[in-house]
Amino acid sequence: MSKWNTRYTLIQRAQNSPDNDTWEEFVSSYKKFIFYMLNQMQVPQNLIDDLAQEILLNLWSKLSLYAKEKGKFRSWLTRVIRNSATDSLKKEQRYNKRQENASEVLELLENISESDFEKIIDREWRSYMVEITLDSLESQLSETAIEVFKLSLKQLPTEEIAAQMNITTGSVYTLKNRVKEKFSRRLKQLVRELEF
Repeated sequence: MSKWNTRYTLIQRAQNSPDNDTWEEFVSSYKKFIFYMLNQMQVPQNLIDDLAQEILLNLWSKLSLYAKEKGKFRSWLTRVIRNSATDSLKKEQRYNKRQENASEVLELLENISESDFEKIIDREWRSYMVEITLDSLESQLSETAIEVFKLSLKQLPTEEIAAQMNITTGSVYTLKNRVKEKFSRRLKQLVRELEF
């Protein structure tokens, strides 16, 4: 196990001695979530890449302001994402009055309360955690097992999953339980790493 095995230690390294390796690891750890959130916020596709880069730069430059004692990094991260998206969309709106989609997203961001936004972030974070947990298990489990588990998360009846996947109901139970066990362990590990 490496000396820097949690995201909190990554944040500490980034705050105390930023370097290229730390920056690359930071981007690798948070870029996917940033893209995920921008898509969930319905930011126009033509703005997402540039906005994600802007957010990463904002995060990097403001990282020294984050203090664990003041709250979860996830909450701080989502505020930076929201504020950066709002600022960027305001600029886009000023420079391109015809960009109606940006105006609609900006209006939505400005009118949503902090507690409602936090609820959305929590829901999206849970979805994101499920996604990255399943992604991390792909090399350990069959495609069928993962698909059965995903369908069970959608609350589909066992018989329907069996018919859809062309397997027996007994196989559905076996695969679902196999994935559930590994999923639970991996999810707990990722939560410890990412939610400090």
